[in-house]
Amino acid sequence: MAQHTCEIFVHIVYSPELSYYELMDREEALKTLVDSILFEAGGEYIHFEPSGDTLRAQCSLPAFAEDVFHSVCDKLLPGLDEHLEAKLLFVSKNLESLFLYTISRGKVQEACIDLPPAGPLGHLLRLNGNK
Repeated sequence: MAQHTCEIFVHIVYSPELSYYELMDREEALKTLVDSILFEAGGEYIHFEPSGDTLRAQCSLPAFAEDVFHSVCDKLLPGLDEHLEAKLLFVSKNLESLFLYTISRGKVQEACIDLPPAGPLGHLLRLNGNK
């Protein structure tokens, strides 16, 4: 059975300037692009959820690795123009770290949050390398 140590959440926002038909065309193209990027990164259980002027996606990745996160963003960047913005959240399943990326107008921004252990047991696990 495969082990997945990371969950990714993607949120793409469409410009209100897009017509309904332009939005539908872009949404289909984005689903195909995001699906291929996540699949190439080892993603499984890829789920899409359109909602009004947004598209949400979620999947499990085998590794919680910053180089994988950068690769996903780098491959998504050319698929987004001035009418699209994206946020990507990578969560370690043991809830030790979160990486957040925003993509807008050809620019990627990154933030990382390391979460503290809940208490002495979680701290002990970290010290022993059992993440």
